[in-house]
Amino acid sequence: MSIQSFTFTSEASGFEGYQALYSGGTDVSATDAPFAARVEAHRFGRMNVYERVLSGVEHRRNQARVRRDGFEHFTIQYLRSGIFHGGPLGDERLLSPGDIILFDLTRPQRTRLDTASFVTVSLPRDLVEAAAPQASRFHGQVLPEAVSGLLGDLMGSLARRAAVTTPEASASTARALCELLSGTLGQMEPGDETTSAILADLRRRRAEAFIEARLHDPSLDVNMVARGSALSRSALYRLFEPTGGVAHHIGTRRLERLSAALRNPTEMRSISTLTFDHGFSSESHCSRAFRSAFGLPPGRYRAEMCHPRAGERGGPLEAECGGSLLDAWSRALS
Repeated sequence: MSIQSFTFTSEASGFEGYQALYSGGTDVSATDAPFAARVEAHRFGRMNVYERVLSGVEHRRNQARVRRDGFEHFTIQYLRSGIFHGGPLGDERLLSPGDIILFDLTRPQRTRLDTASFVTVSLPRDLVEAAAPQASRFHGQVLPEAVSGLLGDLMGSLARRAAVTTPEASASTARALCELLSGTLGQMEPGDETTSAILADLRRRRAEAFIEARLHDPSLDVNMVARGSALSRSALYRLFEPTGGVAHHIGTRRLERLSAALRNPTEMRSISTLTFDHGFSSESHCSRAFRSAFGLPPGRYRAEMCHPRAGERGGPLEAECGGSLLDAWSRALS
């Protein structure tokens, strides 16, 4: 596979063009600072690299957007210069030049940028977690240059050499990034978590793993999860209460899995078959829940989310085409 690239400049398309460019993955709004944007984007196999200079822009992914998009990959963002606030939604921090911030796309986040020059690398979840199983616990955490210097050096070098990097080198480079990220996280404490919070996280992950393996079973309920994960009902309720409860989690994961199947152009099963294969007890219940979560019934969602295959080409593209391409690149990481 050859490298795909494109360039966006605000001089050509303005703020509306920039919004359209990122409409598939984030809600974009203007800040009080003057707006300007330049984006150089490259796709290397299962790794996407973006070199950006942005001013007067805020990117936001709330819970509804996270659920609707269904992205599962990670991004690491390396600040070269400028003002960059970022983090979990409502808990953003100011980065210093040389810092890196890690984002898990399955969780809400926000960034605000004023004349910031930075490099972003998007990596598939399986590749990151193979090297750093604890990565999601560091969502939105700033990795200071003192511990992340080598990772930042590699990201900066990758952006500078993007135009001449060979596709054959992309797999080894992605693995090197993940190994450096793992080493960086190993030198840090995950925020202000206490031992009890870490244990709670492990118990919840055990329960989530049990749920994931049985989402297709329509009889899956709180009692089954409690027995299967060796937890009391009360302990299970406490673990899932912050995200709406066990039943809500089961329903949300079924909807997310179904939406991923509907976005897959090679998935040939009918809506009816997919409904029951994903653990829903009836098509009508599934359709109501799906419309509530994604704004469209399953059939229409499938039709609107299937993108045409992007041609492999370089150079500037129109913002609308670039937005579709960015969205397709991100979905290819799942």
